Amino acid sequence: MKNLLNAITRTSRPQTERLDAHQVVNNAGGFVYALPDEGRLTRFLVLGTDGGTFYATERSHTLQATAFLSELVQRDAALALRVTLDVVRGGRAPKADPALLVLALIAKTAPNAADRKAAWDVLPEVARTGTMLLHFLAFADALGGWGRLTRRGVANVYETADVTRLALWAVKYKARDGWSQADALRKSHPRTTDAQRNAVLKFMVDGVLPDLDADAPALRVIEGHLKAMQARTDADAAALMREYGLPMEAVPTTVRGPEVYRAAMETNGLTWLLRNLGNLGRVGVLSLNDPAVTRAVVDRITNPDVLKRGRIHPLDALKARLVYAQGRGVKGSGTWTPVPRVVDALEEAFTLAFGNVQAAGTRHLLALDVSGSMTCGQVAGVPGLTPNMAAAAMSMVALRTEPAAFTMGFANQFRALGITPRDTLDSAMRKAQASSFGATDCAQPMLWAAREKLAVDTFVVYTDNETWAGTTHPKVALDRYAQQMGIRPRLIVVGLTATGFTIADPDRADMLDVVGFDTAAPGIMTAFARGDV
Repeated sequence: MKNLLNAITRTSRPQTERLDAHQVVNNAGGFVYALPDEGRLTRFLVLGTDGGTFYATERSHTLQATAFLSELVQRDAALALRVTLDVVRGGRAPKADPALLVLALIAKTAPNAADRKAAWDVLPEVARTGTMLLHFLAFADALGGWGRLTRRGVANVYETADVTRLALWAVKYKARDGWSQADALRKSHPRTTDAQRNAVLKFMVDGVLPDLDADAPALRVIEGHLKAMQARTDADAAALMREYGLPMEAVPTTVRGPEVYRAAMETNGLTWLLRNLGNLGRVGVLSLNDPAVTRAVVDRITNPDVLKRGRIHPLDALKARLVYAQGRGVKGSGTWTPVPRVVDALEEAFTLAFGNVQAAGTRHLLALDVSGSMTCGQVAGVPGLTPNMAAAAMSMVALRTEPAAFTMGFANQFRALGITPRDTLDSAMRKAQASSFGATDCAQPMLWAAREKLAVDTFVVYTDNETWAGTTHPKVALDRYAQQMGIRPRLIVVGLTATGFTIADPDRADMLDVVGFDTAAPGIMTAFARGDV
């Protein structure tokens, strides 16, 4: 033990000085560790670069991430594809665009032809909707021309997609990002002998539905769309929506009144519902005067099976709560009166969307970085969701799960936040915001716990990893705590921005870096805290 104490003393130095040869300098001038490729790519896929960070503008942040992605694809495209597919298949990210960009980079720029072909082969799986396909095409087109592999890869999507789903694309996702389904079809030239598929593709190109069997299921949604385009009232359009199962996008904006919104609650998916709660309130469908509609909405958004089938990410629910609870849209002048039961249901949906989170049963200190750098930028492009607010929201999952968990805040010193399991997401985020200022010292949680002689098995630090202000490096503080308390604690670092840095030493088995809002994170954190990984 004496030798350990001497080693710790020798390695004690400010965070602005390198502790060992493996450290790199972060954006704030402090020395931390570089994330391994898989971890950095996962952060990008889950968090993206929208909004930038305190130390980097959105453009700079995006350029840094794009340079890393391009270099990784050139060096190990197979790894990039494996990680991307793992995130996509697990529904771990709130947005598809980061995965579509990585897939486009592999498909168009990977040095190995087999890697490029592998990317095109999985395009139908990654681009699950018409919008996603058009987003992908915008990325791919910017990276090169339409060679044989590109034409064949895009054609394969149209040739193999379920024809009923393809018909839905024809009326719902006609154009995005300067691209239309017609553009893609004219360039890719898909070929099929299926009469229904050919009819759908023809409609995508010229808007004409061939005279086929009117009972063909794949064509009904197009037939209904053509009728709805002639509807004169919202009641007429709503009736057609119910008869043909039409999405909201299949009817003209001029007839999207209350009856159309009522019908859309039946014909549209859960993602549409979360994004349109404010509109439902604005047109008077979702209100305090109609408990039946409120009950239907609450039942749907708090049903774990429905959330899973709808691939609802926790950030989808959190964004819906932030927007709906404020009673006005992020853009435009629309206003509504929030229904309290719906606001509470959205909070429940946020937790449910992480899945069945189990308690590790260890003594947890949940340490929220509330320094000034955590007040800037957006997490995963959610308007108004700064990293410090995101840290508070993410920590509530663990605080409500772990029976022996305690929450603190830190900047360059300890800060009492007063967050308890009974806080709402809104109150927890407000408490974190109210305490946010100062420099970043990620050693504070361990230093404070040592001073207070607080027994901790698992330190969980929610941060952007831009630490620099301390006189002791975080891992040295962890070792000092272990020596003083006679406990072998573990450190989990929850990264909340898509930088390439972490305070967790990748070579140490008692430290783990995870991505904030990765739906796999709570389960991994529990297993790590238990010592299972």
